[in-house]
Amino acid sequence: MTAIENSKAVKAGPDTIFVLGNGPSLRNVDLRSLSPFATIGLNAAYRYWREIDWRPRYYACLDTVVGISHKEEIRALIEEGRIEKFLLRENLIDMLGEAGRNARVVNFDAARTDEALLRPAAVTTGSHSALWGASLGYKKIVILGVDARYKEFVEGSKRGDGIELEIVEAGDNPNYFFEGYQQPGDKYNIPNPRPDLHVGAWRDAMRLLKEAHVDVYNGNPQSAVRVFPFIDVHQFLGEGAIPAPADEDAGAASLNGSTSSSLAAAESGSSRPRKFLKSYGPLLAGVLAVLAAFIAFFGGAGRDIIPLLFAAGLFYPLLALVLYIRMAVVDHLAALQAESDRLHALYKDLARRIR
Repeated sequence: MTAIENSKAVKAGPDTIFVLGNGPSLRNVDLRSLSPFATIGLNAAYRYWREIDWRPRYYACLDTVVGISHKEEIRALIEEGRIEKFLLRENLIDMLGEAGRNARVVNFDAARTDEALLRPAAVTTGSHSALWGASLGYKKIVILGVDARYKEFVEGSKRGDGIELEIVEAGDNPNYFFEGYQQPGDKYNIPNPRPDLHVGAWRDAMRLLKEAHVDVYNGNPQSAVRVFPFIDVHQFLGEGAIPAPADEDAGAASLNGSTSSSLAAAESGSSRPRKFLKSYGPLLAGVLAVLAAFIAFFGGAGRDIIPLLFAAGLFYPLLALVLYIRMAVVDHLAALQAESDRLHALYKDLARRIR
């Protein structure tokens, strides 16, 4: 991501690819206006594409639960032949049979063993689709509909095993750009099983894309992902748009560490306390306010306040420490799982080559 020159407008061209997140802000974009350019569509948005008789150039689904839940519809997308390439997880490819062996299907778990751009530990379909676009050779990436402001549990959803959810009845769903994106029977994972999973994944992607000299722009100024310059997509498609600076450019540039290292390493040091305060700050502030009110009430009643202050002095730091340790453990477990998945994919790839 290059520095922004206020006097220089950027414009869509043959080296541009649009990554289409499915957040509510995508309602403001006519997808058919993007037909002259490369696009990557994600997950269950095929339901809307069918309504408008439109397809993206590329398709990605990297959630191991979502992929299986939509396998028959993904099979149909492959067989109809209107999409050039598919980036899918190995568990889904194995279940697709002959369709999964189509030359247009890319095995993400195998590809990331050879492609450094695909190796960040935190796998989200959106951030890795942008990295995939860069690996395909595109030098200008625009993310649209990447709002990252999820309601974790929507109406009509029911919790299953672990972090899995299922839509059991139609209800209000503010997470997506069209009604009916999720339908009864759809299974998926909690959007953020740990705080800021998606925003953190985009930060990891930003580092790699910057190293690859790929310019990335965000078409939604209200997005929670604020590490890329913002543009007006309609101007970008026309006479050109002048990017507005990213809110977190300075902070993102100061982060250290290898971009292909695990998420735990990427979020260590100064970034983890900031993430902790953002995630648990309101809770801790509320607990502190309750403790202060409790002590003030009983202290005002003439009782000895020293034992209360002593108890609060022990309880509050202990609570903060427990929450911080919990966050660190979850981060490390996620990084270990991602590394395990990567090594497993490498082993399977080596086994294939030996055969």
